[in-house]
Amino acid sequence: MADPARTFARAFEQLRPGGLIAVTEMDFLPRYLPEDPGVGRPGLEARLHAATNTQPPHEWTGQLRAAGFSLEERRPVEIRLDRTEAGPSLNAYAQGALAKLRSHATDVLEADDLAALDVLLDETRPHGVAHRDDLRVRTTRTTWIARRP
Repeated sequence: MADPARTFARAFEQLRPGGLIAVTEMDFLPRYLPEDPGVGRPGLEARLHAATNTQPPHEWTGQLRAAGFSLEERRPVEIRLDRTEAGPSLNAYAQGALAKLRSHATDVLEADDLAALDVLLDETRPHGVAHRDDLRVRTTRTTWIARRP
């Protein structure tokens, strides 16, 4: 949201008394790789996330209250999906997300990690994300539920 205060104030105006608003925020992009992806040092994806996730997590409690809402609940949710649950597009989605992170990692990751990531993103390589069957979706979301008094 470009202007959260305005957005929440408008939502407050649109809701009837007693109405609810739910805001769900992705904490950061999901993780997909196993701890040891078989290329480079173990922990590559954790280092990639640590290097590229430079923004603090969103916290909407204060802004919802400032707009006049009363907070009913703040609920973090862990999402863990294996290959069967994630569906057939898992490899393509992981490839795209890791490529996006790679584009921001050039100046913040060690050269060996960048090289390993390049191997994982290469669709012609056997360890490439496009061909792996050991990918899993791991992420968290937080939902704020607030009521207009």
